[in-house]
Order: sequence, then C-alpha cells, then structure tokens
Amino acid sequence: MIKYAIIGAGWRSEFYLRIAKLLPNTFSVSGIYIRNQEKRVEFSKKYDVPIFDNLDDLLKTDFDFIVSCVNRDSICDTAQMLADKGIFVLTETPVSKENLTGKIQVAEQFHFMPRFQAYKNIIDSGILGEISQVQLSCCHNYHAASLVRFFLNLTDEVPCKTTVTLPDKLLRYNSRSGFIKPVKVKSEQTITILDFGEKTAIYDFNYEQYFSEIRASRIVIRGTKGEIIDNTCTYLKDGVPHSFEIKRNCSGVAENLDGFSLVNITGNGKVLYTNPFQNARFSDEDIAIATCLVKMKEFTQNGIEFYSTNEAYTDYCLI
Repeated sequence: MIKYAIIGAGWRSEFYLRIAKLLPNTFSVSGIYIRNQEKRVEFSKKYDVPIFDNLDDLLKTDFDFIVSCVNRDSICDTAQMLADKGIFVLTETPVSKENLTGKIQVAEQFHFMPRFQAYKNIIDSGILGEISQVQLSCCHNYHAASLVRFFLNLTDEVPCKTTVTLPDKLLRYNSRSGFIKPVKVKSEQTITILDFGEKTAIYDFNYEQYFSEIRASRIVIRGTKGEIIDNTCTYLKDGVPHSFEIKRNCSGVAENLDGFSLVNITGNGKVLYTNPFQNARFSDEDIAIATCLVKMKEFTQNGIEFYSTNEAYTDYCLI
C-alpha cells in the first residue's frame, strides 16, 4: 500500500484523490490539509477522506510521504519546510529555486506518460540511430523541457536559445471545468529553438492545446536512421525504409467487457509499453501521476531519485 497525505486543494490535488479512489487497494490518502473553509466543504462532499484545517493534525496521520499541491508561489517554501521536519515530500511543479535540500522529489509526470515511454523504448532500441532533434508541441515550458532532455538524453547542458511569439486567434470551446459556449480568444503561439550544438529542439506551443482539438499536439523525434512523427515510426534497415504504426490497445472496446482501460502500446511486432494500472479508468495523465506515486514510495525505501529538485530547476530555466 502506498500511503500519502496531501496539502492544498487546487486542481492538481484532485488527481491524487481520484487515483486513490479508483485504486484503493494500491493507494491510500491519510488526509488532506485545506486552509480555505469553502474548499473544505466542497472537498468533503466529493471525497471520503479526512480533511484538516491545520497542518499539525495532518502530520499526525499515517503516511509514507506528503504530496504538496500548494500554489506556485509557495511550492518551494512548503517543500523545504516539510523536508526540514524530516518528511518525505513529493512536490508539484514548478520548482523555481535552487538548492532545495532534504527528502524531496518532484512530480514531473510527462515523461511517464504512456506514449512518451513507448517513444523512449523505440529510441533505446537503436533503430532510429543517434537522436539529434526533437520537435515538441504538446506541453508547456518546464514540462516540455523535461521531455527535451528525456528524448535527447541530456543532463544540465545550457543551449543557445531563440524565441518568437505569434498571435493566434481561435474559438475556445473547452476548459478545465468542461465544455463551454465557444468564445473567440486572443492566444499566443510560442516557438523556441534550443541549440545544444550537436542536438537541437524546437518548442512550439499554445496553451489552448491542452483543452482544444482544433489546436492539436504534434511530436517529431529525429535520428540518423529514422524518425517518429506522432504515431508513425520510419527507419532505415539494410538500405530500405520501413514504417510501422504506434498503436494503443484498450480493453472495454466493442464487445470486450473487461472495462475501459489502456492495456499496452505496440509497434513493429513488439510491446512498447504496458500499463501497470490496468482495469482502472485512468487517463494517460492519471497513469503518469500514479507512476510518480509508485516511484516516490520506492524513493522512501531505497533513496533512488526519479526526478530531483535540481532537474526540476534546470527544466524551469530551460524554456
């Protein structure tokens, strides 16, 4: 059992509550500390977990670590305050300060998402050769930076950076709260070129992409022997180009009665990724965050880092 407490009642905290609700035999929330009274009432109606109005009472509960989901201005200070008490902390992003110390890891989930794990499996197989370029249009700033380093196998290299911002008018029809009446908005497309010398990355993102299918995500990963473009991989073997589709396989489709869930991702006759949380109605984001929770539990047991505060700060500064 992975037991955690939560601080904060923002949008992110609900992911951790839903994950425990959907997989109660794996995850357990010992309690949540919420300062705002209205939020305490709201959460009490939605979730069957202990809710506290002060931190000291939360710290008396039984947990392996605390998940900190406070606002971005308080993220670093809260994580350090808890770590100074000897508590293991999984803090949300972004980490905007250097030299945080203690038992802290960061919940940077994007590289744990199923399709990105599948891409990395293809990269590591060697069929694309030496990876030299990544074009990302799928997530913002430090999340994208973490994927750039993940796919290009970079650590703390500092690139030459060029950025342009373009206006982009479009109809917004969806939001964090669900579908809305379409309204025209003035958005921005940010394009940043990162030059690491032998390796390059292009960041191309509009925040509307998170909740809009009329501004779709796009990903290109290029190597000396091939490339991935979204769900298609093409590579050179014995002088001949070969292509295959990267395919998601789900249960609960058509006549299958196993419940809707991602089973695995396959391609080129191989299983590229297997969902470790099958039969739970998890989105890809849920799967990635649940993976962070599993790795955080392992960190409390063996001290092996999976995404340090130093990495998080590097990514915060990169784009």
